[in-house]
Amino acid sequence: MNTASSFAAKNKVIEISEALILSKLTNYQLKPYRVISKLTVNAVKLSGLEESPTISKLHAKLKTWQPSKTVSAFTQNINQLIFIWLDALQQGTSLPDVINTLRCFEIKSFAISSTAKFHCFILDLLAETSLQQQDLVLNHLLNYDADTQLPNANQILSNIEKAISITQINQYVGIFSLQLQLSKNNPIFSISATASLNRTIAELLQTNMPSDSQIHANGNLQFDILLPNLGSDIKVNLLAAKLQRAFEQMLNVESQSILVTPYIGCAYALKPDIHAEDLLANARLTLESALNTQQPFLVYSDALKIQLSTQNELENKVLETFSNDGLTLFLQPVVNLKDSKCAGAELLLRVAEQSKFSIYPGLIVEILNKAGRGQLFTRWLINSACRFAAELKYQHQLKLYLTVNLRAEDLYDFELPHMLLQAAALWKISPNDLVLEVTENGMLELNETSNSVIKELAKNGFKLALDDFGTGFSSLSRLRNMPIDIIKIDQSFVRDITHSNNDYEIVKSIAALANSLGKEVIAEGVEDQKCLDLIHKMKIHKCQGYYFAKPMPFDEFVAWEKKRR
Repeated sequence: MNTASSFAAKNKVIEISEALILSKLTNYQLKPYRVISKLTVNAVKLSGLEESPTISKLHAKLKTWQPSKTVSAFTQNINQLIFIWLDALQQGTSLPDVINTLRCFEIKSFAISSTAKFHCFILDLLAETSLQQQDLVLNHLLNYDADTQLPNANQILSNIEKAISITQINQYVGIFSLQLQLSKNNPIFSISATASLNRTIAELLQTNMPSDSQIHANGNLQFDILLPNLGSDIKVNLLAAKLQRAFEQMLNVESQSILVTPYIGCAYALKPDIHAEDLLANARLTLESALNTQQPFLVYSDALKIQLSTQNELENKVLETFSNDGLTLFLQPVVNLKDSKCAGAELLLRVAEQSKFSIYPGLIVEILNKAGRGQLFTRWLINSACRFAAELKYQHQLKLYLTVNLRAEDLYDFELPHMLLQAAALWKISPNDLVLEVTENGMLELNETSNSVIKELAKNGFKLALDDFGTGFSSLSRLRNMPIDIIKIDQSFVRDITHSNNDYEIVKSIAALANSLGKEVIAEGVEDQKCLDLIHKMKIHKCQGYYFAKPMPFDEFVAWEKKRR
């Protein structure tokens, strides 16, 4: 069903009043009662016109046209005619075809000019009602969702205000803000399948929500539900539980079985302490928190508002810091156990000293990803790494490699290999000067796209390291399916090998496995001599940790390395 016909099915029919018809007839110097009683259709002229399927109803109406006896009957006939010609235009009938059909009207009168004047009158009505229809269709497009035909976000504030106005004092009004997430196993949908899924979800919401609720489409798989007259706050939890049960079933969309999970943010308040803008903003803030913490249902509270406000301030500070070049990279040495020489350094993200605030590096990347700055961050990281590698190589004559920690999302970017080669060429370094680390815990699911990117990186000469090995659920699978050169044993296993026989055996087993597969092994988290002595007994090639050096700024690292040499 197209937008126009959907509109016609759901909205008021355009009607012209008796007073307006009489006024227009008078304006065209026609005597209303003579027109009403004398208006007929020239059947010969009408039969000579081509009758397409879309205009057949208009032809049928004119074939049965009879003079009217009253102004009321004439007005009714004209309004029926308007409905039919608007429908014909919506169905694709050309405007000239409609005009030619309407020109078959004639007035049986001695005054020949009366028919011509009536044609002007009827075409005036055609023009006016067509413009009204266009305005209404445009209004529909602006205020209703194209897929579900539900009211969209443009209408929700006014609808909340209406609900508040008719709600009794000391009654609750609430908002459910919903975001539905697809199961990871679901494929990427076509546009038609996505539209069909939105319609299916909308129908399920309408089935499971109270009859007086108002559902608004707020984007793809996003909905706001207005709940007037809640009665009590207990009902909020009951409705949320009902919704969650409704989406436990698989949804059938274009011959596919789809599982979606609803995340609900709820805000409600008692009249008269309700403000439409605050109620909606609180529900959406709560939904955001529910998504961030992966809680299926969350209710707004003042404590949550403070938490979200603090979080928002932190996010803004990170974005401002990134925009103002306030991030930097520290270097932590990687030492070769065979000769105790520094082989390279891992680049670790830090906030520059002038920014004067502290934050966990992983959270910085998480915030940048959330704000859509992840790719920009990766470009900055790669360019910075290549610049540091070039300075080590050419300015300080230090033959060391640098390790760069990639985001999981980077492995889905077909441009990543080209970006790395381009940056390396710009700074005149080779792929061997960099090692690319992928974090075992943070990796997205391997598929055709990520496999293609990883293989292209290896083909171009970049070495790949699997960081935090042993902490994820699929370490061995990664090792089997990816062209990994280096395995980094996570510090959570290494740090306590002097006190824990289990940790010692785990590290020893990982090292043995890696060596049997021809992989280089690096132990992270070496903090004292006793730990290093045990590491020496295993087939581990390199180490890094506070025993050798803490992460340090670039200039300090250069000074540290030159002093060791």
